[in-house]
Amino acid sequence: MSLKKVFASKLKEIRKKRGLTQEQLAELVDVAPRHISFIETARSFPSSDLIERLCFALNITYSDLFDFKEELTREEVLKKLSKILESLDNKKLNYLYKMACEL
Repeated sequence: MSLKKVFASKLKEIRKKRGLTQEQLAELVDVAPRHISFIETARSFPSSDLIERLCFALNITYSDLFDFKEELTREEVLKKLSKILESLDNKKLNYLYKMACEL
């Protein structure tokens, strides 16, 4: 996943946790709501100045905004693993099965 997409997802997650709409966040950081939409859909990436204003408006640190560690739910992990498993050839699948049995 690209930096823009991961950043977009993180910004949207934090904004929603703060209970803000895109319009409200846009007003707080003095940009058009469409700009927030473009950032959250990875069609655009914010300037360093806007990142600073976003952090201030959301009351977060830069590292909060750039912490890309995914905390997935069990269902999300199973779904992602399923996609990976479906793409493996038989040899790799058997190898992975043997490794999993050793856990």
